[in-house]
Amino acid sequence: MALFTVNGIVTRYADYRESDRILTILTSQLGLVSAKARGCRRPKSALLPSAELFVYGEFVLFKNGDKYTVDSCAVEESFYPLREDISRFGAGAYMLSIVNECATEGERADALLSLLLYALSYTAYAGCDPCDMAVCFAARALALMGYMPSLACCACCGADVRAQRRMIFSGEAGGALCALCEDKFPGGAEVSPLSLEALRRMLALSDEQMKKVALPPRVRAELKEAVNLYAERILERRLKAFECL
Repeated sequence: MALFTVNGIVTRYADYRESDRILTILTSQLGLVSAKARGCRRPKSALLPSAELFVYGEFVLFKNGDKYTVDSCAVEESFYPLREDISRFGAGAYMLSIVNECATEGERADALLSLLLYALSYTAYAGCDPCDMAVCFAARALALMGYMPSLACCACCGADVRAQRRMIFSGEAGGALCALCEDKFPGGAEVSPLSLEALRRMLALSDEQMKKVALPPRVRAELKEAVNLYAERILERRLKAFECL
């Protein structure tokens, strides 16, 4: 058996048997890892604090064959305020749902873990709008995967769309569509030039600068729909946690 010490965030869990849990952990070193936390649901278990959603810490895992088991965890942050407010919890759950679909087992995930840490921190503690953080996280996580949407030019014909008064944002096409091309990709979301500019700026920020994001209500509503459509198209999965936003 081999021991691994990894930094990670619990992104999902499933109760197993009477007192165990199977944790899904986003780690910088090993990507997405599934690990059994034995006896963690017992009241006096040392693993109890670490076997919850959003918990960030240093996990010691041992590997037997192709299976991991949590040996211990030094919890560094639990993001407890996310559990005290339904809006914050919904935003955090949406972020985790995207991570669970886009991260890969066995591949380093330093950038994605950093992005998730900052997004959860600002949602929990900085007074940022939870929906703004969720939208910003989703767009930036997809960009990390290599799916940068077309925001200045039509994703179909390449025409400059920045001067248009209204556009359609299409997940199928991969970004904004001009008026001449919007009928070629039905089912997109209508967006304003202001919303596209806001999305361009969010994608240009560093992780530390995400706390600057503060979207006007109309822009928030437009990007919430548009970015989620884009995410669901790329991930080929309905993100149920979107309903919590």
